[in-house]
Amino acid sequence: MKTVLKNLVTYLLSGALLFHISVYAQEKPLKDFQLSFLPMVSTDGTDVINYRYKTSINLFAGINGGVKGVELGGFMNINNGFVEGLQLAGFGNIVNGNFEGLQGAGFMNIVNGHAKGFQGSGFINVIRGGNQGFLGSGFMNVVNGDSQSISGAGFMNVVHGNHQGLSGAGFMSVTSGNFNGLQGAGFMNVTRGYSMGLSGAGFANISGGHYMGIQAAGFMNVAQDMDGIQAAGFLNVAREVNGLQIGFINVADTVAGVPIGFLSIVKRGALREIEISANEVFLMNASFRIGVPVFYNIFSVGYRPVQDTEFFAMGYGIGSRLDLSDDLDLDIELHGSALHEEWNWDWFSENHWSRLNELRTMFTWQTGSVIQLFAGPVLYNHYFRVSDEYSREDLEIAPYNIYEYTSGNRVRQWWVGGRAGLRFVLP
Repeated sequence: MKTVLKNLVTYLLSGALLFHISVYAQEKPLKDFQLSFLPMVSTDGTDVINYRYKTSINLFAGINGGVKGVELGGFMNINNGFVEGLQLAGFGNIVNGNFEGLQGAGFMNIVNGHAKGFQGSGFINVIRGGNQGFLGSGFMNVVNGDSQSISGAGFMNVVHGNHQGLSGAGFMSVTSGNFNGLQGAGFMNVTRGYSMGLSGAGFANISGGHYMGIQAAGFMNVAQDMDGIQAAGFLNVAREVNGLQIGFINVADTVAGVPIGFLSIVKRGALREIEISANEVFLMNASFRIGVPVFYNIFSVGYRPVQDTEFFAMGYGIGSRLDLSDDLDLDIELHGSALHEEWNWDWFSENHWSRLNELRTMFTWQTGSVIQLFAGPVLYNHYFRVSDEYSREDLEIAPYNIYEYTSGNRVRQWWVGGRAGLRFVLP
């Protein structure tokens, strides 16, 4: 049975290719009706390919010169000319010309010209030219020309030209030209050219050209140039950014906007500084600042020897720099550190929980192109837990308190102090 079915499908597809002559520019004579059981086994015999029909019924499969009206096929419809109207088949429709109307098939729709209207299939839609309208398939939509459409596929949408409209796929949407509209994919959206609109993907959006709009992805966004917003769970990459980057790591050549993340790397016009400082809590601090002046990241370490005990700190913060004058800036920073006694690096132990939070307002004087001096007041908050292993005296670092709150073994202390130091500007 499988062999018979395979031979029958081969016969039908071979017939479709046999009659795939160049798409007729002239319109064939229109007749009212034809009935076929198999290709060439019809009410018009072998002349069926020389006519278009208002009504075409193929009990199993049939070939004709085109349709202007309605065509129904139990298994397959094959047309060697234009089709306008309604075309339905249990398995597939093959049109060796242009199509306009509504086309539905259980497995596939293939149009070797241009398509306009609605095409729905259980597996695949293929259009050799461009299309306008709606494409829906269980697996894949492929358009070899330009597309102005709403395309939905269970697996993939592929447009080899420009695409304007909406593209939704369970796995991937690929556009070889420009894209304008809305893209949504469970895994990835890829556009080779210019993009405008909104791209949302579970894993990544990749645009090989200029992107204007919003890229949102669970893991990564990539664009050559970006005007708009890039938001990703991990990484954003663009050459020139005019807008906003939101991600764990942001990478750009130049930014006219704000990159917000744990780490933002900007090649030109960026802020890169090494800082040496002291305050009343830690006598020696070293920090690295990176980002852009409007939003930068701070990575720091600190050291405090107290009698026979050494305290260490590892911290992270964010900041923003305001220009007050040519030689004077104001840095507003939020910074948090995990404090450790000696070499105990168990950050989240219930027996050793000590955190120092800071709100800094630092005035920075530009003494040259490389060296900066800074100083300013700091609001400190120290939060620690007392345990059998570490007493309050072991963990307390505040020189005095302006406010203290204690709940069980948890202690919170606030005070105002200062910070001063030296910064070196990196190229």
